[in-house]
Amino acid sequence: MKLNHLLFLLGIVFWSCQGTETYDSKRLQIKTFTTSKFIAEKTYRVYLPKSYSENTEKNYPVLYMMDGQNLFSDKLSYSKVAWNIHETVDSLSKAETIKEVIVVGIDHEGVDRFSEYMPQKPMSKVSQDAKDSLITFFKKPVYSDDFLSFLTKEFKPFIDANYRTKLTVEDTFIGGSSMGGLISMYAQCEYPQIFGGALCFSTHWPIGMNDDTPEFPTQLIDYFSKNIPQDKKWYFDFGTEGLDKIYEPYQNQIDSILQQNNYVADKNWMTRKYVGHSHNEKYWNERMHIPLKFILGKKQ
Repeated sequence: MKLNHLLFLLGIVFWSCQGTETYDSKRLQIKTFTTSKFIAEKTYRVYLPKSYSENTEKNYPVLYMMDGQNLFSDKLSYSKVAWNIHETVDSLSKAETIKEVIVVGIDHEGVDRFSEYMPQKPMSKVSQDAKDSLITFFKKPVYSDDFLSFLTKEFKPFIDANYRTKLTVEDTFIGGSSMGGLISMYAQCEYPQIFGGALCFSTHWPIGMNDDTPEFPTQLIDYFSKNIPQDKKWYFDFGTEGLDKIYEPYQNQIDSILQQNNYVADKNWMTRKYVGHSHNEKYWNERMHIPLKFILGKKQ
């Protein structure tokens, strides 16, 4: 695999410097989970709805987001532009367009991001040469199954015990971009009893930077076709510039699988193509309101 192909895998959404958040600590809490049996300690960020401290009897749906470093702070974001998901959530909630929601950002593990987010079962089906081409560079085998065990068996119960969350599947969502989109897809397929919706932005089906690792998308799409759960919500999107321009053929296959499994466009599944959008937080920020309305929208 060529060196430039590795730049994506080493963390196209990698954070390289620490910044100082200026948020009200009552609404944005930054903490570390230190007691996992599955993975190393993990920094997480919990953004609480405005009414959380005012209405102490109210419980809230939860959206778990990957790449937590990139959600709230421009200084921490790889591209120096954050998702600023808190601004979008607050704006939509204030307008009563969506239900108020607790957003939980889970930081990625730096240069181990690929090993953490690459769906493990599809990875196990590729040839040994293909596996070796990645593991040689990343040093650490893929451990996304352990990451999801941490998320579902330790972390979510911890969040539910310490915050006023709604416990139903219909009120629990997961999302992310690029490799974060892949692990969100994988999480909903592996744990349909936990997650009711997955938001997959600019899902990086090809794995390689130049669409030259065909075994990986083939196995990812095959996995999805065999493991897609029923009665969920799915949001996928992609742009037409930069890395995103190679996604459409793969997303078309995913869309076909959804249709074959009785998913209905704009009812329980949504795929959007954004002309002119590229592969970074600026564009994910610009379109975040669309999937939020899709999974959390209030009935008029």
